[in-house]
Amino acid sequence: MKKALKIDIISDNVCPWCFIGKRRMEKALKKLSKDCKVNITWKPFQLNSQAPVPGVNKLQKYLKSGKDRFFPIVMEAGKEVKINFSWGGNVGNTFDSHRLIAYARKQGKQDEMVEKIMSFYFEQEEDISVKKVLEKAAEEAGVKYAKKFLESKELSQNISDELLEGRMKGVTSVPCFIINDEHKISGAWEAKDWENALKKLGYL
Repeated sequence: MKKALKIDIISDNVCPWCFIGKRRMEKALKKLSKDCKVNITWKPFQLNSQAPVPGVNKLQKYLKSGKDRFFPIVMEAGKEVKINFSWGGNVGNTFDSHRLIAYARKQGKQDEMVEKIMSFYFEQEEDISVKKVLEKAAEEAGVKYAKKFLESKELSQNISDELLEGRMKGVTSVPCFIINDEHKISGAWEAKDWENALKKLGYL
């Protein structure tokens, strides 16, 4: 039997291509046999570690930086994987959202937590830098005792260490997927490209 498939995903929760890349990867993983075990671990990355809490107007920030020119491409890619991108709401610091994802992993709810946080930000125009928003996301994802956790500093050092680890590994953009600790996939690969990679590794 082929060994379990291990995938470490380095991403930021306000990166649209991370959300798209997640859905594309999941589409490809559905092709695996039912007896193939997949272990996914989400690792943090911050596109802007100095972003404020609470956040600032998302659309204005994108317009100011000129990134709005990518809206049509992102929205079209999103539709293909059933993501309805919306550019309203605020964008802020993602550190606490990464802490919450690490906490959710202890409850076996990491994937659910990532999905909910990204959906909150990209589709529901929520400010995921705000603890009350994260509490609501945790509740919907089935993660227990999130309010108490978020009020603490628990896992802060772990996240700081993992952010440094990512930089030490040379990760400068996200999403970045590391398969079985050695094969790196940079960017939001199409599902068919994921399938080809999995075939070469003997999983399909």
